[in-house]
Amino acid sequence: MVADGVNVLSSISTSDNAYDIYSGTSMATPASAGSSFLLQEYYYKQHGVFMHSSTLKGLLIHTADEAGSSPGPDYAFGWGLINMERAASVITADNGDHSQQIIQSSLTGTAPATYSVTASGKTPVVATICWTDIPGTPATIPANSHNFKDPGIKLVNDLDLRITDNVSGKVYFPWILDPNNPGAAATKGNNIRDKRRKGRAFGQPDTRQEL
Repeated sequence: MVADGVNVLSSISTSDNAYDIYSGTSMATPASAGSSFLLQEYYYKQHGVFMHSSTLKGLLIHTADEAGSSPGPDYAFGWGLINMERAASVITADNGDHSQQIIQSSLTGTAPATYSVTASGKTPVVATICWTDIPGTPATIPANSHNFKDPGIKLVNDLDLRITDNVSGKVYFPWILDPNNPGAAATKGNNIRDKRRKGRAFGQPDTRQEL
């Protein structure tokens, strides 16, 4: 994820009412962290509990603005630019008309979890899953190595996301990136690396979609 970090008006320590303009991760990081907690606060007011950390991450990914030169995630901008208004609107809808939903759940063993939704035909059906995995096996970095890259799979619990159009039978896959070709645009396929996945489907009005 990325956030605004260029020419940001910020308070400074020279006095109680002093401001200056700065750029860099020291501006983007507090914007991201502060925005995230405001979403937690809003969710708490609606539900009386905070979101899981993985749910918050999934919400930010789900509602991010596109960044980069190609659709989908990339290694420069991640999942895109944080969009607070859109993220908050999902919380509002989840507590209102349920046109958008936040589902916090758990899986046991290999049993799948299926959710049915009805497409409006006006916007794509978009689903994002995110979870907290247990630690994998860390890589061993060779002595005196430079620019070390380990393409090995680190996931322990590999959850798959699929969206199925129950009318046409078409199955939609999530975004994937190729670490061996980091400059390439994201494609769709079976993601075996990341513990966060996002997919979208285009359905006709009132058609059933299964997640």
